[in-house]
Amino acid sequence: MKKFLFGTAGLLLIAASCSKNEVVEVNRDGDEISFNVVAGNATKAADIYCNNNKPSGFTVYAESDGKTYINGDRIVSTDGGNTWVNESGTRFWPNESKVDFYAVENGTITWNPDAAEGTAPASIANFEVSTAVASQKDLLYSVKMDQTKGETAETTSPVTLNFRHALSQIVFNAKNTNANLYVEISGVSVVNVGNKNTFAFPTDDTDNNMVDADHDGSFNYTIDYTDGSWGKWNALTSGSTVYPVDFETVKVEGTNTVVDLTANVTGDNTVKNEFNKNALLLLPQTTTAWDPETVPYPGTVGKAENGSYFLVNCAIWNVAGDSINKDTDVLLWGGENGAPKQAAIPAAFTWEQGKKYIYTFIFGEGGGYDPDPEDPDPDPEDPDPVLIPITFEVTVDDFVEVKPSIDVPMEVEVTESTEDAGQGE
Repeated sequence: MKKFLFGTAGLLLIAASCSKNEVVEVNRDGDEISFNVVAGNATKAADIYCNNNKPSGFTVYAESDGKTYINGDRIVSTDGGNTWVNESGTRFWPNESKVDFYAVENGTITWNPDAAEGTAPASIANFEVSTAVASQKDLLYSVKMDQTKGETAETTSPVTLNFRHALSQIVFNAKNTNANLYVEISGVSVVNVGNKNTFAFPTDDTDNNMVDADHDGSFNYTIDYTDGSWGKWNALTSGSTVYPVDFETVKVEGTNTVVDLTANVTGDNTVKNEFNKNALLLLPQTTTAWDPETVPYPGTVGKAENGSYFLVNCAIWNVAGDSINKDTDVLLWGGENGAPKQAAIPAAFTWEQGKKYIYTFIFGEGGGYDPDPEDPDPDPEDPDPVLIPITFEVTVDDFVEVKPSIDVPMEVEVTESTEDAGQGE
């Protein structure tokens, strides 16, 4: 049998902000408040943002001298982020005071200008991630503190906003290391994770823009979440939400080659496409893995106390010859006529904001479990894995001696010729 191992690789994905000129208030000398936005690389068609795929709009709040200065103006761009327009009308810079800006896209700010010292006035309360992958949004946030107008209209710069990703991105690959197996996969679900949480904005600028060169695939890049430029989610350690990702059947042959399960939009399974239409955007959290020995049959619906795991919707065949022949090869795992069937794989998750996690399911070593068998053992101590490897122990019988021994007489019949031969000697 072959085992499903899952591997995680953290790849940083960050969105920078875009700049654009916008206006705030007071003083009509051309010193309008304008914005410059940067956003990073997209990963889910046009729904995930980066430096090469800026959002088309964002909502901004601002505070000056402890008072609300901008109360949720919508800033939009119709030219890919080159210019920005305030739909609420022009805002102007105050003459002397500094202005702190807090911006969000795909979320709603809860605004409290009377927030305690050391706490940002902006937060996002009870943000909920949809279970439909197509409906998930890339939650972005940005902070720019202590901004003032210039000496003249010409020297007044746009407010440069660098947006950070508040969520974690999850994508899936698969690899088959055993030439004697053929696998087809048509879906993956993440089971028992949290789907709602509250986010506090940082109190420092989110200026440090991370671009592709910072995370070139070496996985050596680290984020300092303690530098004050990152917001904070409340602690989240469990949940009962199931996030399914369904896709057209992907073939995983035993060639030890990694294939992409969630991009797979062009028919090319090579893992190179960052713009994954089925990439999950989930809340940062730390979970405990499901333990098959404690809960042998966790089922396919969410139950927080069971712990977190994957459900991989797959079918697996034994390959007897050089290539798969579904008419003659034996189906090892799957439903009727080779239909896919869900296999459960325990997994503990530690997800942080702004990071992309790649999980690779490896078929070929044995493992995986039936989460909801038709005829379960009523008192199982240790559930059997989906596939159990065929192993061999070899012994050879000793030759058994037959007793009594068989006497073979060596009598030579004397003939005339033998006598003559003897005489001749």
